[in-house]
Amino acid sequence: MEISVIFPAYNEEQNIQAAMLRARDALRPLFDRFEIIIVDDASQDRTPQIADALAAEYPEIRVIHNKPNKGQGESILIGFRAARHSLLIHNAMDYPFDLKDLRLMLPALAEADVVVAARVRRAGYTLYRKLTSVVNIALLHLLFEPKLRDYNFVQLYRKTVFDSLPVQSRGPAFVTPEMLIRAHDMGYRIKEVEIEYHARERGEATAGKPLVILRSLRDMLAFWLQRRRERSAAPVAKEERA
Repeated sequence: MEISVIFPAYNEEQNIQAAMLRARDALRPLFDRFEIIIVDDASQDRTPQIADALAAEYPEIRVIHNKPNKGQGESILIGFRAARHSLLIHNAMDYPFDLKDLRLMLPALAEADVVVAARVRRAGYTLYRKLTSVVNIALLHLLFEPKLRDYNFVQLYRKTVFDSLPVQSRGPAFVTPEMLIRAHDMGYRIKEVEIEYHARERGEATAGKPLVILRSLRDMLAFWLQRRRERSAAPVAKEERA
């Protein structure tokens, strides 16, 4: 079994060394082959230098440098496109998902094409983050299928599934929901597995900032309108072919 693990990184000099060593230790007993792809998103601290040093020391680690900054959502897509192995997963550099918990997700691939990690609890979330999360999930349930418990933690994909998804969003909080919605629309099997979430200990989180939320809301509404137009045009196209 083989897997590519994508780590977007922006100003993560406090976390990157420990995260990469933990990732290697977690993946070794689970996979015959694996790679860790660090997508440095034009960091302004020592993240690029540390990433390059890690890649020089460990052959399983690869580094992609974004120029200019592209955001977390697009960085995940860049890493997925560059991946070489048949399974794909992403994680954040503060290590909210312990890769050892892949042992809980891998068995679900027997009956799924995408396995979604659903957070058991959101450790370390402020009241503001909890509120924005509840609102986000409520909107996704209102506007789209499938009705999942979690869209924005981590997901395990077969690479053949990801390669077939025409993802258009770039907002960091809507890229993965769009991937899941498109996978569902295309008939792929999706299964959720409960997983522990680990709170950030060092560095600054950016996912909950108001500008990030507004950009993701824009992407969500644009995608919803696009799907409505496409679905309303479909019967017309069928009639014209007849």
